[in-house]
Amino acid sequence: MTDTSDTHRPRHSATESYRNVAAIVAALSILQMAAGALSVVGPLSLISSGASSFKIGLIVAGYATGFLLGANFAPREIARIGHIRAIAGFAAITAIAVAALYLSTATAWWLVMQFIMGLCVASFLAAGESWVADAAPPERRGAILAFYLVAAKIGFIIGPFLVAGIEPGVAAGFLVVAALYTASLVPATATNRAQPAPPTSESFGPLKVFRIAPSAIIAAMAAGLVNGPVMQLYAVFVGGLGTESVVQTAALFNAFLVGGSVLAQWPAGLLSDRMDRRIVIAGLALTAGIGALGLGLLSGVLPLILVLAIAAVWGAGAQSYYGIAVAHAADRAPDGQATNMMSGILIVYGLGTMIGPVLAGVVMALLGPSALFLYASVILFALFGIMLYRRGGKAPVVSDDKADFEPTSATSVAVYDLTEFASDEDGDGITEPSGLDEADDDGRADPDENYWER
Repeated sequence: MTDTSDTHRPRHSATESYRNVAAIVAALSILQMAAGALSVVGPLSLISSGASSFKIGLIVAGYATGFLLGANFAPREIARIGHIRAIAGFAAITAIAVAALYLSTATAWWLVMQFIMGLCVASFLAAGESWVADAAPPERRGAILAFYLVAAKIGFIIGPFLVAGIEPGVAAGFLVVAALYTASLVPATATNRAQPAPPTSESFGPLKVFRIAPSAIIAAMAAGLVNGPVMQLYAVFVGGLGTESVVQTAALFNAFLVGGSVLAQWPAGLLSDRMDRRIVIAGLALTAGIGALGLGLLSGVLPLILVLAIAAVWGAGAQSYYGIAVAHAADRAPDGQATNMMSGILIVYGLGTMIGPVLAGVVMALLGPSALFLYASVILFALFGIMLYRRGGKAPVVSDDKADFEPTSATSVAVYDLTEFASDEDGDGITEPSGLDEADDDGRADPDENYWER
């Protein structure tokens, strides 16, 4: 049997570990800068070429489709070629696809390029996030993952400001985004960390997760249906506000959207550790629903500063409950199966991000840009009602049986995988997950090789 403690996890000094973590976090943060810049450049360029809201929503759905497939495809490819090659290759392909967007405004062309970009970005994130989790010293892993998630969101906030002075539709915007994607691979090449040690598990399908924790699946779907279109189409909404500079206003709007979630994620998570998580999800959904309704109905008459403040309220609610839904699923998971359930939840979230932009695009085409948030409010209010209804059914998990809240991003299972795996580590090495010896006795392949294929 392979000794994971010797083969995959060589001893590193604390300084070296933190240096490796800093390099990968920097790479991932630059990647998010690029994604943030593209969330402005892409939709506004399409609008400048006369594209309808439905066409833009359809193109965004292409990105989400690629992202979902990438989240499932990436582990096998990473295992085949290694983390550094994977990061370099995926970043380079994404940069090429971004630059190629300028060549044509045809819907089919943008769909293909966005699909490629979604596939590669998800794969980059899977490689980078698993690397962060593995390179972090075990006793500080939770804090470092939280730091990474905050740094990534700050990168997404900064990105739109880097293109704020560029007119929509010109080549410079695409070149800046392509340059950022290329720059993201530079810090990754400064590390010397080996491939993370893989735990062994098999993913749960969404239906199996639904039977165990239906509220988590419902909340994850709602998060995909709402956050997917809003975070990709908010620039179209801003274009309907009639401000002097749409690009600059979009950058500000994005900053408040994401900034609200940065401030609310941890307090909401800690509160959910002390009470029924479904009530916390319901409260966040209600908060976001009220904010969305205000943006949908009043954005044309309110001063910009109030619109931005409501955007922050929306972000605090809508972008905080996915992690709590994951924690709720972990609470109800069979022993040792929390990570497996994460796979099913991620699939459902991804399906939501594929369907949501198309639905939102249709609503916006019929009712105008402000309908983006009217669409979001309907789903958020429905989630609020469903969580209250579910609260009256199955009893909440008692506090002593709850898993501690961990900030979670809807990108890959790798971070949660390795965080859970770390809980089995002791000061001298790694405690083997239950069932490994039996697996070897049955003659199956080395479990470390199977991890990236599940």
